[in-house]
Amino acid sequence: RRTYQMAKRHESESVLGVQVTGGSADETATAVGILDKMDFDTIDINMGCPVQKVVKSGSGSAILKEPARVYQTVKQCREQTDKPLSAKIRIGWDRQSINALEVVEAIEKGGADWLTVHGRTRSDDYSVPVDLTMMTRIKRSVTIPVIGNGNIFHRGDAASMKEKTGVDGVMVSRGALGNPWVFRELKHGTSSVSLDEWLSGIDQHLVWQQEEYGSQGRGAVCMRKHLLWYLKGWPGAKKWKEIFGKVEDLNDARRKLQECAEELRANGFTQRQVSEARSAFSWEPKWEMDRRLDRGVGDELLQ
Repeated sequence: RRTYQMAKRHESESVLGVQVTGGSADETATAVGILDKMDFDTIDINMGCPVQKVVKSGSGSAILKEPARVYQTVKQCREQTDKPLSAKIRIGWDRQSINALEVVEAIEKGGADWLTVHGRTRSDDYSVPVDLTMMTRIKRSVTIPVIGNGNIFHRGDAASMKEKTGVDGVMVSRGALGNPWVFRELKHGTSSVSLDEWLSGIDQHLVWQQEEYGSQGRGAVCMRKHLLWYLKGWPGAKKWKEIFGKVEDLNDARRKLQECAEELRANGFTQRQVSEARSAFSWEPKWEMDRRLDRGVGDELLQ
């Protein structure tokens, strides 16, 4: 039931895709047949998720170990839907088994409309650079569009990846955490966010969160990480991280948010400048959260 709840479409979403994975080609294709009848515009097959509990079931990036299964999965999913179908991969399971060229050949042969490449292996953590060389080889080896993913935090990152690899587009993931304005920057080059914009954006997020999950319990707990991400880029955020990291009620969070904004304004801070010099570690707190929640980062999780 929770999975179906997560698949709800908000009225504001003009284009919405869904991602699916499974422990076998049959299982994944059966799910695609169900999703085909639901209110989604595109369907993506997840062959890149590094989470331990996912790969232990043979899903996510575990699929990459078997290119023949990659082909069967895409082919059988293609038979279940006429909607645009894509696949997202990593370049391999680990550095000793990089098989992306074989995998993308199977994806194209199976009938996918495009593919997305995260330029790391399943065993790599965020400190490992995105492999633009392999991404270039992948782009040259297939005729379907290729979307590049990994460390896209600002417009310069996107431009550099496209220039160096020839990919047809880029996907933003961690770069949007706490910074949904990154998409405006990618399109128009505006890297700063005013305090009023910032406040309004978070307030709307709080409204949607409360409408869907309620003001307390799960609704408040799940919102904490977003509030911490939003604080990135402002000076003196430590105090407010401690406050928002313990919030129990979204109504209280809204009041605290106003206090935070008033304090920033009183100290003369009205623009949050997102620096192009930031790194994957200095920019966001997702690294340690991923370690705690077993997201698959760090070689120690593979032991």
